[in-house]
Amino acid sequence: MTEIVANTFSELQNLEALVITNAPELRVVAKDAFAGLHNLKTFVVDDYRLCCNLLRDIPGFQISNCHTTQSQPPLNLCGSLMQNYGLRVCIWVLGISALFGNFGVIVWRLWHRDGNEVKKTHSLLVVNLAVSDFIMGVYMLMIAAADIHYGERYSTQAAQWRTSAPCKAAGVLSVLASEASVFFVTMISLDCLLGVVFPFTRMKLRERSANKFILAGWVAALCLSIVPTLVVDSNSDVYGLSDVCIGLPLTTKADGVQLEPSDVNNPFGDADALQIVSSTGQKPAWILSIVMFLGINSCCFLVVLVCYIAIFVKAKQSARKIRKNSHRESEIKMAVKMALIVGTDFACWMPVIILGILSQTGAVHVGAEVYSWIVVLVLPINSSLNPYLYTISSSVMAKRSVHPITEKSSDKDSKPKTGTIETVNSSLSDSKHI
Repeated sequence: MTEIVANTFSELQNLEALVITNAPELRVVAKDAFAGLHNLKTFVVDDYRLCCNLLRDIPGFQISNCHTTQSQPPLNLCGSLMQNYGLRVCIWVLGISALFGNFGVIVWRLWHRDGNEVKKTHSLLVVNLAVSDFIMGVYMLMIAAADIHYGERYSTQAAQWRTSAPCKAAGVLSVLASEASVFFVTMISLDCLLGVVFPFTRMKLRERSANKFILAGWVAALCLSIVPTLVVDSNSDVYGLSDVCIGLPLTTKADGVQLEPSDVNNPFGDADALQIVSSTGQKPAWILSIVMFLGINSCCFLVVLVCYIAIFVKAKQSARKIRKNSHRESEIKMAVKMALIVGTDFACWMPVIILGILSQTGAVHVGAEVYSWIVVLVLPINSSLNPYLYTISSSVMAKRSVHPITEKSSDKDSKPKTGTIETVNSSLSDSKHI
């Protein structure tokens, strides 16, 4: 059998079970091929794509009643790559936002390179962060373009897409952008911590040392993204389990499979019922993904959180020494700024970390649509928001820049005191990457 034409089963309205197996040459399934099977309760096939064809022709059919005789990836999709209009809009909006927003930040930062060494170091870190976020925008637009290219026929070509060169390239870019962004966010936070909490120490991130850390960050991110692609074979689970070409630790795969009898009699007349595939247990889909997104990213988020808590505590101590309403107002502004820093990082990283832990322990099951929402909306949120929040913050601070307010002194030449609220705000304004 090579083709199933339209209305093939239209006269079998009372059919309750249908088995289509041992048909490796089946290539074409016409629209409405399964029309008329309104009483169908069980569908057994070799290829999951036939389940999608049935769901297309009989919208009320429960996909859970479609069984396969072969092991299938855990994230099978029916229909288009982006499952609904909301996903499609989000990926285009956030992708374009990340692309052009970060390009603007790169140009703006390279154009305004004046200032002391501290500001130049901050600018260098922010430029590299913008580059990594720009790459994330490229990845999102690649997935959006694939969605347009395949359209509603995606489910019939999902296997080919997962193993294609464009999907592998998109996977490399997504991991590269995600991990590089995490590294640069952590560097900027540590640099801000050293400048605000330890202003008199020699532990400063100079431009020369910053270049070394930046190089190390890019090399590490490149290794995490490229090496897995080069060393695995075509049957690897690195990208094969995900239609959006990034192996987040949100799924597990079968530890083993076994054949179980179904409630459908064998169509070949044997006494035994037809057997279907059932998993015997679950195991992590990709161990490197767990190390990256649950291990490295968790540690980096904790570092960022500790850094900004220490900065806030330092600012509170300075505020007690200078009791003025203006300082109270500055303290509130600084708290809001730091809430944006930690909040956007939290919104980007923690859903993946929490769901990853829960899914790997078997506490929750992340379906294909939820997986897509996380990749489209949650993972790149920092990449899209960083340039705009950073630009607004910098513009406001530039317009309202004032000399640090210090305690009144009888000295003729009073000097600003390091560590005041204004000093902290100034440091945050230049180090804020979002």
